[in-house]
Amino acid sequence: MSWSQPQQAEDSHDQMPTLVGSAIQLLCGEAGVFVVSNDAFDPQSSSEYTLYKLDKAALPLLLSYTQEGMQPNSLHPLIVETLDPTIALQMGLSKDMVARHGVECGSLALHDDYGLLGMLHFLRSATRRSCFERHNESGNDGLVEDEDVVDLESGESSVRAEDGEESGGDGESGESGESALQLFVAQLAASLRFALRSQALVKEQGRLAAIFRNSSDGILTVDQALRIIDFNPAMERLTGWRESEVLDQFYIKVLRPKDRQGNDLGLQDSPILLAFAGHEAVNREMVICARDGQRFEVVVSASCVRSVRGEPINGILNVHDLTRERQQEEQRSTFISVISHELQTPIAIIKGYASTLARPDARFDNRTLRSRLVAIEEETDRLNKLVGNLLYASRIQAHGLQMDIVSLDLERLVRSVVRRVQARSADVTISLYCSEPLPTVMADRERIEEVLQNLLDNAIKYSPGPGKPDINIICNSTGEEVIVSVRDAGMGISVREQAQIFNRFERVGDPLAQTTPGAGLGLYICKAIVEAHGGRMWVESALRQGSTFYFSLPREEKAQLPMVVF
Repeated sequence: MSWSQPQQAEDSHDQMPTLVGSAIQLLCGEAGVFVVSNDAFDPQSSSEYTLYKLDKAALPLLLSYTQEGMQPNSLHPLIVETLDPTIALQMGLSKDMVARHGVECGSLALHDDYGLLGMLHFLRSATRRSCFERHNESGNDGLVEDEDVVDLESGESSVRAEDGEESGGDGESGESGESALQLFVAQLAASLRFALRSQALVKEQGRLAAIFRNSSDGILTVDQALRIIDFNPAMERLTGWRESEVLDQFYIKVLRPKDRQGNDLGLQDSPILLAFAGHEAVNREMVICARDGQRFEVVVSASCVRSVRGEPINGILNVHDLTRERQQEEQRSTFISVISHELQTPIAIIKGYASTLARPDARFDNRTLRSRLVAIEEETDRLNKLVGNLLYASRIQAHGLQMDIVSLDLERLVRSVVRRVQARSADVTISLYCSEPLPTVMADRERIEEVLQNLLDNAIKYSPGPGKPDINIICNSTGEEVIVSVRDAGMGISVREQAQIFNRFERVGDPLAQTTPGAGLGLYICKAIVEAHGGRMWVESALRQGSTFYFSLPREEKAQLPMVVF
């Protein structure tokens, strides 16, 4: 049986109303409730009470009445008292029944070898008696009148007359009634305890199944022959195998485990076998293979489920993927190396020029002095931009990015940015194409200007070679959004690296990219800004054939589509 598949078994919660209802009927009751003792079970693992033909609103009144004056025990398990008509009406009983027959309230204490299981409270007509109550009465006077009696074995009602000789006027009938009551209590307590335990087991199984299905770590279980019998969804995502495809398969054949040096791990190193043998198999690092052959590092822990005799029944393997942790470690090391390099470079330049200008024996003309000061200013701006990007990235990570969304003429903003970049970089050719007048968008002007500026700066930086860099900007619109693309003829990005290029501190692996100034935060910030507007950002590129970066922004007003009549 797989944890991922629901069991098609009888619902144990249906047993309780059946047992309680049958018991109340055998006591000639018409309505009632069974209340579980707090000492019998954990309230979280079983129902605290089970109603039978009793309105839930009447329950507090019934419990209050029985707790005040009706306290049965193991010696006198059944107590029946006449119920005050006013209280009976407040409990919702019919006026006709209360007026014609009167109402009795009974309480039956259910004890077994484990102690008090609970109390069964019931309401019935004052003219009715159960079979063991009738035996008790006939044992006292030897003669009873005709009454409505419920047979304990058949549960059917009948009217019969008994004389002192037939009923055992010498007290045998009373003893028989007490024995019948004791037997009834024992059987009912055993049945109810079994039903409550079944409920607790079903709930516990549901809890374990939820943990199995929703665990972020992969979990698989095997039988004694190391064949897979359970394979949770996290394991499916991790390996690419579906549970139905791997059931009854040898788990080593599915996972193909290797050590960190790439050597196959045989049965002698199987963590589940170690767990079967009673040895510890916790937090063992290894490499497993996905369905497509991709390898990734994991940490596994194995445990064993044993029988009462201590024999191994099942093995459980918990698999924790280390890919994300390894990526985070690489990001931290990349952050340290990139930031230290990017900070040291401008600081060294500023320090060098400042030290040169501060020499008391140096004499500089105005042109030399100005060039040194301009270099210091440029490096200071570069340092300021780097620190600003770091703070920006921290705000994005903390979901603290705030924007001023207004109606924005995107075409005018693009032309403004192009003019500014063109004036600053005279050796760059930037061409702008707009297929039609662009509709207005809802955006933060400064943020979108920052996105455009960053994309153009990247296109210039990563477009080396002789001649002027040629950059094309294309703007067009759809019924839902406006799309802007920035294309360069630079070195391009490989397909493998395109999926990572928008991550923090990520830079493409080309040697030129590594020597180009930058901390790998620009595209991460751009994508965060665009997505905060409800837009998208993506890239199309090929190595040594240039790159095209796209971003979209939602239109202020959706386009009116033409109506087509068939």
